[in-house]
Amino acid sequence: MERVKVGDIRLAIGSEGDGDPVLLLHGFPELAYSWRHQLPALAGAGYRAIAPDLRGYGASDRPTGVGAYGVATLVGDIVGLIDALGYDRVHLVGHDWGGGLAWATAALHPGRVRSLVIANAPHPVASAEARRDDPSQRAKSWYMLLFQFVGVAESWLSDDDFRHLREMVFENAAPGTFTQQDVGVYLDAFARDGALTAALNYYRANMPAAAWLRPPPQLPDITTPTMVIWGEADAYLGLGLLDRSVAKVAGPVRVERLGGVSHWVQQEAPDAVNALLIDWFAAAA
Repeated sequence: MERVKVGDIRLAIGSEGDGDPVLLLHGFPELAYSWRHQLPALAGAGYRAIAPDLRGYGASDRPTGVGAYGVATLVGDIVGLIDALGYDRVHLVGHDWGGGLAWATAALHPGRVRSLVIANAPHPVASAEARRDDPSQRAKSWYMLLFQFVGVAESWLSDDDFRHLREMVFENAAPGTFTQQDVGVYLDAFARDGALTAALNYYRANMPAAAWLRPPPQLPDITTPTMVIWGEADAYLGLGLLDRSVAKVAGPVRVERLGGVSHWVQQEAPDAVNALLIDWFAAAA
């Protein structure tokens, strides 16, 4: 991976291939490594596939303080990275938290996003609305409140050899999704000083407990051509979030539902996801 200067931090990126740029944003608790199946497939199809470790993750800089992880700052990182790489526009792909940032980037900076692909990630406004008025989704989102407790959440995830993190990620996917080598890559990254706190600060900066009680800030409708890929067996995100999110798209939209696939969609069903991505980008050319 190389490190790229973006504003006042450096982001580590992995990339493969040449051609039109595809920027892939990972979620929590993940890394650029989450796109290990997509980078070579997209490169082979004639694209430059680029996957950063987001701010605070992996080999990227890890600022201290909750305030360094607000959505406006995180979106600024994405636009800044596009600039630093020398591109006007990219195909933007995001999963989980990376999907939330991709939604926000496309809403606020539509001229920088050639096409948008979302994988199991609700639109930020749809997510906030569901936490307020959908009891089923509120129950699925219980961990977001736990993550507000500084020190407690870090210990809960990391104690007993990361038992709860293992349950949330590796044991929540279909058998065979993650090899022991894969598990080692993730756990080694989150065992580093400050790594779990930085990742949890995404929730603390943007989803504090008080935010569950007030109407969410609004975003402009999405006008960028958008494809949403959704694993239907997601334990954390109900299908109602898919419908709410699609309703935020005013431009062309395509929805692909993958039956029996968990939240970790691009790692659990890489062949299906890769085929959808390549087909989508070819149509968006």
